[in-house]
Amino acid sequence: MTMRRIRRSQIVSPFGPGAIIDLVGESFVAEDAGNWRGKPEYVSFPRLAAYLRVDELRTPRPGGKLPYFRFPQWLFCFHCRGMARWSYKCEKANEAPMCETCGGRRQLVPMRFVAVCGNGHLTDVNWFRWAHSDPRRDRNQAQCATTDLRFENRSDVGGGLRSLEVVCRRCRAHRSLENLTMKGALTQIGMKCPGTQPWQSQADQQPCSEPLIAMQRGASSVYFPTVVSAIDIPPESDYSETSSVSSALSQRKDFKLLISDPQYSLRDGIVAHIAQEMQITPAEVEAELASQLREEPGTEQGSPDDIHPNEWKALCTPQDRPDPRDNFITRRAQRPDSRVSGGSSAAELAAILDDVILVDRLREVRVLTDFKRYTMRESVPANLSSPGDFLPAVEVFGEGYFLRFNESALTSWEAQPKVRERFGKLSARQQAHASWLTTPTPRLVLLHTFAHLLLRNTAFEAGYSTSSLRERLYVTPESNQPAMAGILVYTAAGDTEGTLGGLVRMGEYERLSRLFYTSVASAQWCSFDPVCGESPGQGPGGLSLAACHACSLVPETSCVAANRLLDRKLLIDEEYGFFTSLATALDQVPGGGTW
Repeated sequence: MTMRRIRRSQIVSPFGPGAIIDLVGESFVAEDAGNWRGKPEYVSFPRLAAYLRVDELRTPRPGGKLPYFRFPQWLFCFHCRGMARWSYKCEKANEAPMCETCGGRRQLVPMRFVAVCGNGHLTDVNWFRWAHSDPRRDRNQAQCATTDLRFENRSDVGGGLRSLEVVCRRCRAHRSLENLTMKGALTQIGMKCPGTQPWQSQADQQPCSEPLIAMQRGASSVYFPTVVSAIDIPPESDYSETSSVSSALSQRKDFKLLISDPQYSLRDGIVAHIAQEMQITPAEVEAELASQLREEPGTEQGSPDDIHPNEWKALCTPQDRPDPRDNFITRRAQRPDSRVSGGSSAAELAAILDDVILVDRLREVRVLTDFKRYTMRESVPANLSSPGDFLPAVEVFGEGYFLRFNESALTSWEAQPKVRERFGKLSARQQAHASWLTTPTPRLVLLHTFAHLLLRNTAFEAGYSTSSLRERLYVTPESNQPAMAGILVYTAAGDTEGTLGGLVRMGEYERLSRLFYTSVASAQWCSFDPVCGESPGQGPGGLSLAACHACSLVPETSCVAANRLLDRKLLIDEEYGFFTSLATALDQVPGGGTW
């Protein structure tokens, strides 16, 4: 068995089930969670598990092992250019594949192209058929039965895929990769979808008539994960000895058996066994069992759509006296008196922000539910063996600050005709090219863009890398309640200690005022202006307007919409910008706009 290391937080994203991972000249695909070996840890979050309609959420134990399948299996040697079809039977413990032609001194590297179908199946390109399929070559070459191939790089035909050829050593048939990625190219050589993922056997095969298309294995369209995350909020996040016992019991299969069948013949023995293993009394087990059985069956479990409204309510209502062991600890930032500090700039900002909440501690659980490939409509479950049993998850702990924007100010702003006209461009493109994205509204694009500017400037002020920060948007879909308009900027680490408080201090008004002003000012100018500011559309599908890497984009792990639905113009345009009056007022403050 070949052992490689990745961080535990990466098993959900970006290297969750179905993803291709490159590691120092090697390439693997993560097998689905149903193939996880050993005993993974339970992640206690009953509310999120109920939303997702699964029994459990699980994460690998520290130092645990997860199955990754070497893919693609067609490899080649950089030195002799020979190609080889690898097999799991050839694997040696903790060793990369080596070229036999070169005497085992050269490492084999994976071919860069793979084949994907519209149903999300993934397989190798049949390089033998490709080499023997050039219609301009001798037809007798198609009868060649050898798989002794070379991957040549010709320097006499220019660059690009035309210079790369797969050559048969026996009959000298060859074909360049020039038309490999065209639709229908693999169908023309007789390739059909096997109806499986690379790690699956023929027993798992599904009938599939979708044509295959060749894609680079690192292309973003090869893997679209669906990650659902939620923040642990009261009352579940409140610490108590009783809740700890209840949470541990709810994860046990023998306890679930008693809930499903309270009259089970071996009930007393199971209760005694549970009590002995957990070092509690049988009476405590019976009490929790009675509590669980009192809950009405068939009650509404809720859905992932309830996650943000519930978090919004918790963030807007800080606790009075939290226990330091709680997983959710918040407090209201003390607002300074604008009459004695900051003048008009403080008044302008006070009209925009209703509240600022300091989040001293939070626990976030991220769950990979499924993934898609290419243009597929139906998704592939992250657990192919028993999708209703468990899903892969990770829990992280951190801190942050939460900004609650004035609802009436946003409502009047987004009703302006020019705002609706500007936003309409992105709305139409989202429906045409990215239906998987959240349906945009003017306030969503506004708050999303400003959140990116906050992330970029917070990284400078607080000393975090931008990739370690995350945004979380609380925005009301049109004509829905409750009315939400907020931004949570937070960071989270994969251990119970969390982070060190540097980020939560950025929410204190003395620091926040400078950060807020700097973020508004950074929206006014981009080093690529006027090209960026006047762009009719940037990014995939033109799903961003005035937004580029020089001004607004952040690492995709930090963004909730893959760096789409961004537009600086909605913030600072002279006619309809939401922050235009604030920018004008702050420019008049001596010293650069502070409280």
